[in-house]
Amino acid sequence: ERKGALCELLKITREDNLAVWEEHFKTILLLLLETLGDKDHAIRALALRVLREILRNQPARFKNYAELTIMKTLEAHKDSHKEVVRAAEEAASTLAGSIHPEQCIKVLCPIIQTADYPINLAAIKMQTKVIERISKESLHQILPDIIPGLLQGYDNTESSVRKASVFCLVAVYSVIGEELKPYLAQLTGSKMKLLNLYIKRAQTTNSNSSSSSDVSTHS
Repeated sequence: ERKGALCELLKITREDNLAVWEEHFKTILLLLLETLGDKDHAIRALALRVLREILRNQPARFKNYAELTIMKTLEAHKDSHKEVVRAAEEAASTLAGSIHPEQCIKVLCPIIQTADYPINLAAIKMQTKVIERISKESLHQILPDIIPGLLQGYDNTESSVRKASVFCLVAVYSVIGEELKPYLAQLTGSKMKLLNLYIKRAQTTNSNSSSSSDVSTHS
């Protein structure tokens, strides 16, 4: 029965019936997020897929529910079923592209600093996607909030968290360049070397895809 209702909802999300959404968005969202706790893993995965579809079609409506939606989506990464985790990853990726970047990062920073694996990993990956669409000015203002969690992640016992933290630092560098360097003073020589290697690699990839951009590299 729940499955049928979710499938029906999936259809509605693809229709442009504004009146329905105006009236019922909050109820639908809260029910969906509650369904993420369903005992049937297929239902949990389906709820995440419906959530992702709504995010794609009506991103502006999530403004007042960004924190709750992000938290619940990240929590779903802990699920013991691969299908649910995959749906959660897709929803998180869509969230990163749908919700206002500054609002997203405000929610993600404390999670990155305090959550355990795999939630911290999911949050770092999501933050990397957000940074790819943020302006240089905005990123500058929130750098002091972002960097501590990434340096902490770079020290994590989980190799996937360390790697994701490096990729996120590379994404930051791609936006603000050398101005990132003062924030990295506490990194050891070997960590700095590795980060520089990834930065150079990213620049090579970028210059291959757009040979007109000429980026100077300092290691």
